[in-house]
Amino acid sequence: MERRSEPKNYEKRAVAIRRVAKVNAGGKRLRFSAMVVAGDRNGSVGVALGRGVDTRSAMEKAEKKAVKTMKKIEVIGDTIPHEIRMKFGAAQVILRPAKPGTGIIAGSASRIVLEMAGIQNVYCKQLGSNDIIANTYCTYEALLGLRKARVLKKMRIMQDRIGLKEKMDAERKAKEAKLRKAKKTDNINKGKHATRKFTTKKK
Repeated sequence: MERRSEPKNYEKRAVAIRRVAKVNAGGKRLRFSAMVVAGDRNGSVGVALGRGVDTRSAMEKAEKKAVKTMKKIEVIGDTIPHEIRMKFGAAQVILRPAKPGTGIIAGSASRIVLEMAGIQNVYCKQLGSNDIIANTYCTYEALLGLRKARVLKKMRIMQDRIGLKEKMDAERKAKEAKLRKAKKTDNINKGKHATRKFTTKKK
């Protein structure tokens, strides 16, 4: 059986850290729980809840689980392929595609999940509970429920969005390369100027 390799290039964000008290016969037992969202900002995202005796151990456990459970979601360029409504426990969210330049219009918990997934333009409305953990899971489940192939057959405009995203990425990379080249040339010129300034001619 092949062992699944964990992704190397990913980012993580803590959504919530809570203190949990459990009452035993000898007294209260304090522990911590942390929710972490991990993603590569390129269509893969994972969500997990970890528990530990301190915040650090809880964060580490949550991060490992989130990375291990990262899944690829269906994205169209810089947005989602279609509208989706998802209910998870008491939480309920609606995700809608948005035009380029709109940005992520969402609450704090949903925003983190969408950012880690690499979605740049989307509307997200939270209709149910205000619980951060519930809304995080609900947004994650909504992203897993997206279907791209079904939409591409009916909506040609989404294919244009893919081309637009690729064009914008190419322009951004070209601009970054140009800036790096200009900076390198500037540093070389500064080095030559400094050499001429401090070099004295022997008579």
